[in-house]
Amino acid sequence: MHDASEIPEIRRFLDGLRRKLKAPESVAVPAPDDKSAAAVLVPLMRRDDGGLDVLYTRRSDRLASHRGQVAFPGGRFDRRDTSLLASALRETHEEVGIAPDQIRVIGTFPGRRTMATNISVTPFVGIVEGDPILTPDPKEVADIFRVPLEALSDPRYRSSYRWKRPGQSTESDYPAIHYGGQVIWGLTYSFTQTFLELIHDRDSIRRHRHPPLTNSK
Repeated sequence: MHDASEIPEIRRFLDGLRRKLKAPESVAVPAPDDKSAAAVLVPLMRRDDGGLDVLYTRRSDRLASHRGQVAFPGGRFDRRDTSLLASALRETHEEVGIAPDQIRVIGTFPGRRTMATNISVTPFVGIVEGDPILTPDPKEVADIFRVPLEALSDPRYRSSYRWKRPGQSTESDYPAIHYGGQVIWGLTYSFTQTFLELIHDRDSIRRHRHPPLTNSK
């Protein structure tokens, strides 16, 4: 069901994107005791100029893993969750204050495992309805920020990030997006890149004012 206030170009864009994604119900439910499954939400937020932003968080420096890294809202599957989508929506509500009924889920795309913790993460894409007040959970989230969809592939924001993996003696360079003082890399970069590739398989994206867009939870 469409938001009546949604401009036709946004509606066509989202309809086209939905056809590129898999249905959320196609994702298998993990076993109740599965501690290696997690899910994140790729939240799309409308702008006043008719464009779309992608919402990210920066994890608290006090967390045990992936501290200080940019991520999508989400987290581990919990036995109280009925599905991985339920995990993503619950964690999004807890981390940034967006309630599940404020999110219209569009679909999902293939996930992958984290490098450092070997957690299998499944991403879901959702459009945020209305203009909710974003409230970071101080225990988990240090910052919430938005990046214009068109900026994510802009070469001016593409660079690398140097990081030393646990157990290694030297640092390596990883592809990254640097925007507004934030660094998107690792798993979050990988999901962002896959999402952008799905988008730009459609020629209409250029007509929607979103030029080609080009790892860490």
